[in-house]
Amino acid sequence: MWGLLVRPAVLMLAVCIPVAGCSNVCPAIGWVNSITVELAGDVSHVDTVQLCADGACSELRPEPGTAAPPIVVTTTLDARAPHTPEAQPTMAPFYAERIDADTWRFTVSMSPPDHVTAKALSATGEVLAEKEADLDWKRVGGSAQCGGPVEASPVELTVPPGL
Repeated sequence: MWGLLVRPAVLMLAVCIPVAGCSNVCPAIGWVNSITVELAGDVSHVDTVQLCADGACSELRPEPGTAAPPIVVTTTLDARAPHTPEAQPTMAPFYAERIDADTWRFTVSMSPPDHVTAKALSATGEVLAEKEADLDWKRVGGSAQCGGPVEASPVELTVPPGL
């Protein structure tokens, strides 16, 4: 009697264990991609570097310990009153971080752009240099099957002298 129960159980284990070990389960999804802008030329008047794509531009990364700006949600008090949709707050598509005087790193969401415009700005907001660039993305983590972070080739932005 035990032979009739044990043999099928052993056979099922022999088939199931190797098959279960070959599954292609991806880890939790969530990463950021990065773009580096390298400045050349007269960088003495550059206050910030901005990266723009698809009609939106970067913001400086908030300092640690700085509270995020509050998002205020309003609703009508009278349920019979018509609802008027308002523009919803959005996040910046990129966050800028100054690495050194000549290098800025931008973090990008999981959907990286193919084309960007890089701008070097003075403290007054004057555009000192501007360049459009097509990005060449290379995977730096994860896998082709599950995705993962990618990094673009550096964008080189030359600031002319005497500005």
